[in-house]
Amino acid sequence: MAHGYGYRSSFLKLLADDADLEAFDEALVLARTAGEPPGRLDMLEEERAIALRLRERLQRHRRNEAELQLLNDTANDLASLRDLDTILQAIADRARRLLECDLAYISLSDRGRGDSYIKAAAGNISGLLRELRLPIGTGVGGIVARTGEPYAVATYLTDESFAHTTEIDTTVAAERIESLLGVPVKLNQEVIGVLLAAHRSQRDFSSRDISVLMMLGSHAAVAIENSRLLSAAQQAVAELRVANDTISSHMADLERTAEVHERLTRLVIQGNGVDEVVQATAAAVSGTVVVLDEEGNTVARSCGHDTVPADELGRLSADAWQAGHTVIRTTRCAVPLITESEPLGTIVLSATAQVDATDRRILERAALVASLVLVTRRRMAEAEARVRGELLGDLLAAHDKDHDLLRHRAALLDVDLAVCRTVVVARVDDEPRERVYAAAAAIARRCHGLATFQRDAIILLLPGDDPEAVARHAVEELARTSRHPVTAGTAHAADITRIAAAFREADNCLHALVALGRTGEVAGTRGLGFVGALFSGEPTTASFIESVIGPVIDYDRTHHSDLVHTLDTYCRTGRHARNTAHLLHLHVNTVSQRLSRISQLLGAAWRDPERLLEIQVALRLLRVSKP
Repeated sequence: MAHGYGYRSSFLKLLADDADLEAFDEALVLARTAGEPPGRLDMLEEERAIALRLRERLQRHRRNEAELQLLNDTANDLASLRDLDTILQAIADRARRLLECDLAYISLSDRGRGDSYIKAAAGNISGLLRELRLPIGTGVGGIVARTGEPYAVATYLTDESFAHTTEIDTTVAAERIESLLGVPVKLNQEVIGVLLAAHRSQRDFSSRDISVLMMLGSHAAVAIENSRLLSAAQQAVAELRVANDTISSHMADLERTAEVHERLTRLVIQGNGVDEVVQATAAAVSGTVVVLDEEGNTVARSCGHDTVPADELGRLSADAWQAGHTVIRTTRCAVPLITESEPLGTIVLSATAQVDATDRRILERAALVASLVLVTRRRMAEAEARVRGELLGDLLAAHDKDHDLLRHRAALLDVDLAVCRTVVVARVDDEPRERVYAAAAAIARRCHGLATFQRDAIILLLPGDDPEAVARHAVEELARTSRHPVTAGTAHAADITRIAAAFREADNCLHALVALGRTGEVAGTRGLGFVGALFSGEPTTASFIESVIGPVIDYDRTHHSDLVHTLDTYCRTGRHARNTAHLLHLHVNTVSQRLSRISQLLGAAWRDPERLLEIQVALRLLRVSKP
């Protein structure tokens, strides 16, 4: 009995000393060595088993106590953290320690995209894990995010119970993950993330592992929500401070702003334009003020040194238009000029220092005044364009006209019909045409001419005796505005009585250009050759000859040369320079020089089949028309 009691005492002492399993085996070996009877050995075996069970229970209690202490420490630590990234990293670190796993990481749900992404990790060995996207229902994390329940796998890459993706499997292989457990991070029954623990060897996860990870996930949810609420509170406090500062600043500069507004209003009453508004605004702020139209072109600019590139002003203006309100970029401020019916542009301040609230309010008031001025001027321009269009329409009408009355009406518009001798009929090959119509009206107003519109054609009556040059200048401006080809026919009106006939001639030229596929060109009857002669006011043989080879005839007349004869011989010899030289008794180089001169006079395309045919007809008519 004494020995048995001694062995029992040794088992208790081993339990008290927290001895290893081998120590319990040694007590039984000593009893056998001492020759204890079989019955006593059986009793010692039973007492050893009881001691081992007690040892296991004590270790479990200690482990639970350690886990509870670690969870408590985790809760305290998370409560003291404020930054979300720091919180998530702490969660991953504690999860790895609690489950004694190789890797722990946490993903957050992305409501906008409908999936989740890895935000923090502890123990990762590759750079692929961070920011990895997990579609709902794919991978362990995706399943947990969808179901809201824990999910574990023993061999991830070979497990077919869930959907795999190449990107996730590549990351799993890079991290050498074998076994994986995921639990939801829930807030008010909503899954806001997933907490995952992984081993790089095949292992099963116990209910205790799941419970511990679930508790840590609950702590994580509370910490994440606290961080969000704190951020929202801090933002609210910051907004209140800004509001208070704004109110204080407003009270301080209210008188200054009111003074500027009164000054700008006085400018409008006095009938001043955008330039004056810009200069007055620039005098009230420190910097350069620019008004841009809806295309980004400068309408008005204040005096001063402005180093801001045009493209930067354009981007800032576009940002303000897209936002629909004032946009501030440090020392830049842009306010859209907004009306209920149409875009007008943007007013931009390039300040010498950071734009403050006062500068912003002054610029916004300037934007209102500039909008009023621009709208007023635009309405006046539209009304003037209508009056000019009505006058030109009366000039083009076929019925008898009171020319003295038409001249008087034109004089009221600062238009001298005695010098307006060029008629241009143009067409733009794209819709809408409103912008081109406005540009045409502006051209007429600037040149002291007239403009109107009939169907899809723009009609201009402009000063000048060189119709094609005048028309080409106007068409270039219209093409820049429309960013599309503009085709135009033109004609010369000798006086006011010939304007209607010149319009018909120019209109015929326009239709001829379109029919010939010469879109984007400008031409009168002379530029159309034989076709132009048919459309001219008097389609005679002489006018046809003049339209085709007139420059060559004029050159021979003024230089006493023989280019017409050379050209005729060249055509009759089948465009053979050497044969031409032989018939004219000239050196072939002389013929080449004469042909080069003809190219200068008629254009390089005179050898084209269609042009050459017209030239041959004109030469033959010239021969038969001579007495």
